[in-house]
Amino acid sequence: MRRVAPSEDMEQELYSGLMGGGDPLGEAARRGARLILQRLIESEVEEFLGRRRYERLPEPVLVVIDGNAWVKKAVRHKFPGALIQRCQVHKMRNIMNKLPQTVRPALKKLIYKAFCARTHKKGLEEARAIIAQYRDAFPAAMKCLEQDLEECLTVLKFPYAHRMRIRTTNLLERLFGEGRRRTKVIPRFTSESSGMALFFAVLVDASEGWRGVRVPPHIEERIKQLAVDPDSEWDDPDQRVAA
Repeated sequence: MRRVAPSEDMEQELYSGLMGGGDPLGEAARRGARLILQRLIESEVEEFLGRRRYERLPEPVLVVIDGNAWVKKAVRHKFPGALIQRCQVHKMRNIMNKLPQTVRPALKKLIYKAFCARTHKKGLEEARAIIAQYRDAFPAAMKCLEQDLEECLTVLKFPYAHRMRIRTTNLLERLFGEGRRRTKVIPRFTSESSGMALFFAVLVDASEGWRGVRVPPHIEERIKQLAVDPDSEWDDPDQRVAA
């Protein structure tokens, strides 16, 4: 099924509001404002990824995103060869919100086990078994799990030593939080360059605290292999040791 940008959904809502009863003009104004805001966000994402300074960089092997349809569309457009990892924390939260409180702990363990399977193939098998077993009892939650399932498990194609750090957008969101903390005390920036300079300094400071991402020769070779053939099999020596 084709995923559409949020603004396309909003256009349909706007049309429905105009055709319905009640206060069509007031509803159209509210929905129109939301549509304008979403269009601005989408154009900003497209412009950011399309700047020359970023287009000169090598295409990434992996991009980790949340569930925003337009971000995914922009990444597909600008980096067609990159793999996409859907943030597992956001996905799990969405699934849990569609389940009764009483069954959340048990199903969360089952889904997490699939998210952390040894291989991408094994993860897909376990997740699809969960969907088949619980689809009738919890259709909304299982539909949510099934949507973007393969992209939720992209991390299982990568080296075992890196998986905990690339399965979510947590690192990026913490970085955004630090950026907001540094910039909120400044009333205004004189130019875009001054704002970018401050945020670059935040990036430099934050990167000094990043630890644990090793790239020995066998992992480097695997990453190069994924860039050429994402579906290739690999016997991960780190995973054998962990087992």
